[in-house]
Amino acid sequence: MKVKPEDIVRRFHADPNHFRLVLLCGPNVTRCQALVEELVQPLAQSAERVDLTITDINDSPARLNDEANSASLFGDKRYLVLRLNSGEAVRATAAIDNLLASEAGGDPVFVIAPGMGDKTALAKTIIAASDGLIATCYETTPQQAAAAIGAMAKDEGLQLGRDMAQEIAALTSNDLVLARMEVEKIALYLDASPENPKTPEPDILLLLGAENDEEDISLLINAALNGDAPRLAQEIAATRAQGISEIGLIRVMLRHLTKLAELRSKVDKGGNVDSVAGHPSVFFKDQKHFKRQLRIWPSAHISRLIERVLQLEITMKSSGQPDHVLLEEELLLIARKAASSR
Repeated sequence: MKVKPEDIVRRFHADPNHFRLVLLCGPNVTRCQALVEELVQPLAQSAERVDLTITDINDSPARLNDEANSASLFGDKRYLVLRLNSGEAVRATAAIDNLLASEAGGDPVFVIAPGMGDKTALAKTIIAASDGLIATCYETTPQQAAAAIGAMAKDEGLQLGRDMAQEIAALTSNDLVLARMEVEKIALYLDASPENPKTPEPDILLLLGAENDEEDISLLINAALNGDAPRLAQEIAATRAQGISEIGLIRVMLRHLTKLAELRSKVDKGGNVDSVAGHPSVFFKDQKHFKRQLRIWPSAHISRLIERVLQLEITMKSSGQPDHVLLEEELLLIARKAASSR
């Protein structure tokens, strides 16, 4: 069954025992990830999470179905999250077909497949399945982002004007995950709730530092990808003092890497680095960084970086180590790799 991204959470939560497989695909990586986290939130309170990759199911098409029908160590309910990087959905087709064809119910399987289209044979199979759900996450337009932010604000008890919704959309580059963080931060600051609605003052974004947060995150990301270890160490020390959202940084970094991969593909097709990175579609403050990073990182390594950053979020949820330690280690590792490739 095919549904819109904005409807998939409601549809699944209305009858969670009915759906065996839920797949999020399309070019918006962070939207796919965010929706899966919303989908599994009620389950995460009491069920065991099992994370899988293409490596886990590649050798045996039956493995995914077997995992979905395996009891947990303590007999508790489980749910599976299968993450497929770009191009891996085709390799997972047999395993997903096997799952949907099985008569056994089993635990629900949530699949994150960014880059996969909804016209593929696999997508058509899921659309035709009564116990399957699929939604395609396209890049969010400024208008869509502003409308979604307005709805988020209402849920949090904020009476947000259209201008401020558009400003939040612009500050977060239409990333609804980051936008939700900003809305929640404003609601917390004003002690707003649906029972106690509040109207933010026009200067509240400046007061709470939304733009500065994004800029601080960008400084960290560019220092790492540029291979500038001394600068990265300075930025890490600065953010330790003032605090930063580790998950927020991951979202911004994924967006940056997706853009870098897009630009790198143009260079691979014969484009000049300076021309590609200097195009008006690239924010002028980022152009010098993209020029440098395009000379450091080949396409294969950018794909691997995206995979590592996605895996980092999984590790944060399961390792028990402090998030900032895991994040800093990864950034330093990236910086060392970039420095060795210059």
